[in-house]
Amino acid sequence: MRIIGGEWRGRRLEVPEGIRPMLDRERERLFGILGARVEGAAFLDVFAGSGAISLEALSRGARLATIVENGRIVLPVLRRNLEAVGAGPRARLLPISAFGLPKSGEPGQGSVDIAVVTPPFPLLEDAAMRPRFETLFLYVLRSLLAPKGLLVIEHPERLDPKGLGLGPPRDTRRTAASALSFWDAPGDAQVA
Repeated sequence: MRIIGGEWRGRRLEVPEGIRPMLDRERERLFGILGARVEGAAFLDVFAGSGAISLEALSRGARLATIVENGRIVLPVLRRNLEAVGAGPRARLLPISAFGLPKSGEPGQGSVDIAVVTPPFPLLEDAAMRPRFETLFLYVLRSLLAPKGLLVIEHPERLDPKGLGLGPPRDTRRTAASALSFWDAPGDAQVA
């Protein structure tokens, strides 16, 4: 896995065992859609895994990336990736469960320009987990996004994004192995 664009383009990243990282071509598609919105943005990466999405955002000019990941096996690899590119204070790691984010009050009301949530697909498809995901998604959408902010959720292509508890997305784009669905901050009707 590598960083695709920006100042760290071509830098290789470690991938922790047992996770399903977003493929390079899918990340390239995501950042192609986000385009100039990334420059200067406050970015939130939930279920960050290797940190590839956050590091891609920082490489492309995001001013800050808040990275949410608590996997015991994943965290050391994520920390090594942050160190390897010299992310420094622009990368803020929150080693907490994504589901604990609403209780944490992090990263701050209305402070996120772009949020990308890439949950483990088996958990996302587990009906028993649906209420926890809905709480998380609603918290990000209603509390964390700044005006004109954007929420992106990666999900299995077969999963109807209307069933994620947020109402219909503004857009859904199919990728090679998944789908990306987009919701604007409440009150906005922005085009990515």
